[in-house]
Amino acid sequence: MTSTLCLKQRGLFRFAIRCGIAVILFASSVTAICAADQRLVVSISDLHQLGVVNVDDDGQLEVVSRTKIQGKPGSSCFDSTARNLYVSSANPNAVTVFRVQNEMLQPLQSVSVPAKPSYLTIDPSGRFLLASYFTTGQVSVHRIVGEGRLSNEPVQLLSVDERAHGVAVEPSGKFVFVPHTRPNVISQFRLDSHSGRLSPNTPAKLRRAENTGPRHLWFHPHARFVYGSDEQASRISMYVMDTETGTLSHQQSVSSLPEGYKGKATTSHVEVHPSGKFAYIANRVHNSVAVFDIDQATGLLTLRQHIDTESMPRSFAVSPDGRTLVAAGQRSGNLVSYKIADDGQLTKAATVAAGALPWWVTFAPQSTAADPVVETATVDPVVRNRRLSLGQGTIAGEVSDVSALLQTRLTQGTELDETGDLPGAAGVVCFQWSEHQGFDDAKRTRFQTATPERDFIVRAELDGLRPGTRYYYRAVYGATESETSMGPTCSFRTLQGAAGSRPVKFIVGSCMNYIKFMHGRAGNAGGPLTATAEDKRLGFPAFASMQSLQPEFFVGTGDIVYYDNPFRVAKTVEELRRCWHEQFRFPRMIDFFQNVPAYWSKDDHDFRYNDSDNESAKLPLPQTGINLFHEQLPIAPVDADQPRTYRTLRVNRDVQIWLTEGRDFRSPNDAEDGPNKTMWGDEQRAWLKSTLQASDAKWKLIISPTPMVGPDDAYKKDNHASLSGFRHEADAFFDWVKQNQIAQLFLICGDRHWQYHSIHPSGVNEFACGALNDENARMGVSPGADYGTDPKGVIDQPYTSPEPSGGFLQVEVGETLEVRFFDDQARQLYHARFPAAVGR
Repeated sequence: MTSTLCLKQRGLFRFAIRCGIAVILFASSVTAICAADQRLVVSISDLHQLGVVNVDDDGQLEVVSRTKIQGKPGSSCFDSTARNLYVSSANPNAVTVFRVQNEMLQPLQSVSVPAKPSYLTIDPSGRFLLASYFTTGQVSVHRIVGEGRLSNEPVQLLSVDERAHGVAVEPSGKFVFVPHTRPNVISQFRLDSHSGRLSPNTPAKLRRAENTGPRHLWFHPHARFVYGSDEQASRISMYVMDTETGTLSHQQSVSSLPEGYKGKATTSHVEVHPSGKFAYIANRVHNSVAVFDIDQATGLLTLRQHIDTESMPRSFAVSPDGRTLVAAGQRSGNLVSYKIADDGQLTKAATVAAGALPWWVTFAPQSTAADPVVETATVDPVVRNRRLSLGQGTIAGEVSDVSALLQTRLTQGTELDETGDLPGAAGVVCFQWSEHQGFDDAKRTRFQTATPERDFIVRAELDGLRPGTRYYYRAVYGATESETSMGPTCSFRTLQGAAGSRPVKFIVGSCMNYIKFMHGRAGNAGGPLTATAEDKRLGFPAFASMQSLQPEFFVGTGDIVYYDNPFRVAKTVEELRRCWHEQFRFPRMIDFFQNVPAYWSKDDHDFRYNDSDNESAKLPLPQTGINLFHEQLPIAPVDADQPRTYRTLRVNRDVQIWLTEGRDFRSPNDAEDGPNKTMWGDEQRAWLKSTLQASDAKWKLIISPTPMVGPDDAYKKDNHASLSGFRHEADAFFDWVKQNQIAQLFLICGDRHWQYHSIHPSGVNEFACGALNDENARMGVSPGADYGTDPKGVIDQPYTSPEPSGGFLQVEVGETLEVRFFDDQARQLYHARFPAAVGR
């Protein structure tokens, strides 16, 4: 029997377990570990076990499974999907990831850390796991990658004050707090949502009185109030957080012990009820739980109840539905449950033996990847949106000096389903944008509906922007316009236009073959098989390398996805869309495009199939390929009439870029070459010549999906370098360039799976960016090779890849033009520099 019926009987749940951070509301049926009854996991330290405990409606407890763990388990937390559990341990010092499968926990990964983490929590975006270290005075941040796994190395390992006992992330995910039981401070940080790195806030610390001992913090679900346990002072403290600066101010401290008690005691954990009406704190030695009312207007606390509990209650947790509290007796080895009344008071319900030294208890949240959200008018605004995700990130495209396109796709979670797809989700989206990172004076686009007809993609156009200006934006999304969540902060810089003189750096990449990357030889990979298991979770390493170089923008010059790998040939619209979903959900791609806008061109593999033209009836049909490319990438506004993919970009005073279209207008590949055979079509060719003649830019860069110089393989006949392809059009163009004295013209191309720098007999330089991933790389064709398109050796080639290697091309341009080839690990392979010439 599934839990759906139980949910209908119970109504909508609220959950408060988010690994010790802000409470959010959710309503859904429950899968995996969250069955009809609620479940929690207890770390049984001396037995080296994790126990899964069933908690029924009456608060009765049953240990339903035990899982051995290497080392002594301690703190733990679930991710919001309830599928992945993160557990700290000592001997060895590690964080272990467990996959929840029914009532069992299956170890997925173990990552070494400097000491046993005292506390674990996940930021609201679900992308980073933060840990505090009591014994070493440190905080670490690990990136959460595919399938809930962690990066092997931390994004950051930061030394802080000693006795770092907890770590809490506030609801927006911008600020982090670390309480220290000594020297009685709370460290305050800003969290970079892009990199996951922490930086000290101002002030960097909130100092408390001697012998206070701030230990844990918990955020109120609906306000800026924060509650903390004061270990040494045996008090509960209330703070107010300034939502602009992300700093705390202490407002109140109340004893957690009965009036007149003179014995020893120390507090441990603190939590706020999902309703936000009550706070709970555990007293060790005194062995009790104190209950406080919370004034909803001021956040101030009033004692309501003390109730006895097990010996040394180190940890407790409130259930997601707010009906039950379960505490662990560190000395007794027992778990005890309490029913929570409407007024917040506790009544003991049951006790069960857990085992020696139960260290931590964590309820599984209601899964955000479960069945559809219960549709009801009483659902809290944040509730439904926990299932909605931006599983392919948010990207900016076609940025000019005054405009930009923003795009995102609503998805059901962030992981591929059993069919290998990332399903879309219905909802609404708008975009908030500002020149200020804090979104001061922010503007919004209109809300749009994410529909299956458009693959749940929403795109909006911004105009009236200022040239050369950094803009910040984020998606605002939800089930309805009144029920929204904020996506991560993203950014782009507008082009400077012809008046700007600041030098620019950008990157060109091509040939991203997902199947070869994921499946190696089975996916027909011919290059080196270097993708690790972590790479296959995170995505192409080149994106991390490109991100480290901080380009202003990216040009994807064709073969962005591959429809036609023999491992899996895509023909239908559903199959074509899946190729985009599976690739663009990679965390490295999401991270890269979060702050790097892009311009896109298509080639054969992301149009139809290898060397495709417009002639055959083989699926996918040409118009299908054209439509899908416009659907999936922000190239033109949604309502654009007959949008075209050839265009020119005036980047600044010194450089202008032309992006050409090589598939939509081409003649049949098999047609006899001559003046009537064209790749560009008459209209595009005329546009290209007229705009080149009109340009006063010092550097003129044509970025083409396919080569014009090469050399290429002799058997090819689908590009301008091909002997029996479109060579006549290329030769005529080079003649025109020379006759019209188009100075300092450079070509950059994709398509070829090796990097090269070649020089045409006319003097025009061509740079091929190569394949993005190793598995799709190969050795090139040299000038003079009898199997190539330059058998007479008339092309000069200063550089070609010495070995198969994935990588990309970087251009830095201002007074001078510099082109660099990198491999996918950001190792520079070649550098060409062109000094400024006289005139333009």
